[in-house]
Amino acid sequence: MSEKEEKHPFKVILEKYISEILVIFIGISISFFFDEWREGRRDDETIKKHLEFLRTNLVEDTLNLTSRIKHSSKLVNSINKLTYFRSDTEIKDSIHFHIDNAASYLFFKPNQMAYEEIRQTAHTNLIKNDSLKILFLSYYTSTIPYCTEWCKIDETHTMTQLIPEMSNYFPVVADSLKIISSQEITKALRLKKLRNLLLANAVYKKEGINSFITTKKIAIKLLKKVDNELQKD
Repeated sequence: MSEKEEKHPFKVILEKYISEILVIFIGISISFFFDEWREGRRDDETIKKHLEFLRTNLVEDTLNLTSRIKHSSKLVNSINKLTYFRSDTEIKDSIHFHIDNAASYLFFKPNQMAYEEIRQTAHTNLIKNDSLKILFLSYYTSTIPYCTEWCKIDETHTMTQLIPEMSNYFPVVADSLKIISSQEITKALRLKKLRNLLLANAVYKKEGINSFITTKKIAIKLLKKVDNELQKD
């Protein structure tokens, strides 16, 4: 038997071994590919659900802010009535209404359920659109806190300074047991300390309203980005 014929069985075994290795390697590669594909599909479905929930929250925030801006502007208008009236007759019939508004403070409770859900599940990294991710994080970690902080500032000033000072001269809440004439109230409103507190409170409320307006604009911008991302599917 020649040397060539003696090596032939070994070559056959080697080729068979290599073929089996290649089959196993290709099988593993295909398995990995499909695993990654399935995982990618799951991630896409997960973030889609998050974005749909986020969209609902942003729509609610936008509507809420629209209402807050209108209501808060009425509060500032009432304070202006109490500080810039020229004669008692200008506010005589509506003075208690304006006092009640002046004693109210700004309030906004954003819906952060979608944000908390994404944060707690560590799914922020599933947002592939970088501009969307940046705006999303900025809205909830910077814009919203700034907005709610102005609400707290106005609430603190209203509750700890303005209302106590007004209460020294007239009931802030209508009290049938303590009747104060509108003339007495307008006289108190002309006092320097009370007037200055009303003016300061109006400034806080105006800044709060500005934060509402800014927050609403960013919420709408974020909402558009979310819509664009959802439409890609």
